Amino acid sequence: MSIITQRGNLAEIVVAKLAERIDNGLYAPGEKIPSSAQLCEEFGVSRTVIREALTSLKVAGRVISRQGAGVYVTEKDAKTLNFEISRIDDIRSAMQILELRLGVEMQSVALAAQRRTPEALAEIARAFDYIENLDTNDAEIEARADFDFHLAIAKATRNPHFPSFLVAVMGEINFDLVLKHRQSGRTYNAYLKKINKEHAGILAAITQGDAKAAKQALVAHLEESLNRYRAMLDEPAGSEADD
Repeated sequence: MSIITQRGNLAEIVVAKLAERIDNGLYAPGEKIPSSAQLCEEFGVSRTVIREALTSLKVAGRVISRQGAGVYVTEKDAKTLNFEISRIDDIRSAMQILELRLGVEMQSVALAAQRRTPEALAEIARAFDYIENLDTNDAEIEARADFDFHLAIAKATRNPHFPSFLVAVMGEINFDLVLKHRQSGRTYNAYLKKINKEHAGILAAITQGDAKAAKQALVAHLEESLNRYRAMLDEPAGSEADD
């Protein structure tokens, strides 16, 4: 019997389980992992699924193949893809990270619309409801709730690199979000209503499986801030949406 019971792409599930074993040290650096035949039997899946999962792990730098010897966990000092962003503390760097974020999240919402599951939609909806019902004057708490909504969407892509990217740059995104949430009085109340409406539009498009509408809603949500930063720096505004 297959040990896989979750919904979703079988290869992605196998990747997640093998990566967890590597992270936990069950498969130590330099150690050979079970053969494809053994993995097929253990997970109850085909050789094609195992082959796809191992290819994903190789691309991620988690394992390497040795001709005629099998597949081994990558040594800890092996070079792998690394992505780092210096801490941001000014408008220009906030603008730059938002430009990057917009590009990544346009693809994220499109894939979420195409690949959403009932469980993923429920998680996005919970994050949306939490923001709508949040009663606090703490900009940090509000910013984190805003971030969690976008993180739930990234998870719905069923591509682990999207949420990993957002988590990696969470501090930089938080700088921008806190700037937005540190407003006061009538202006801020109007702002909250506006972003809640924008979040609702994104959620609706993903729920309906409309990738194009999801991208357009995401651009409408983020581009105003981006253009505001550009105006502060006297740079031309632009539209990122596809036709």
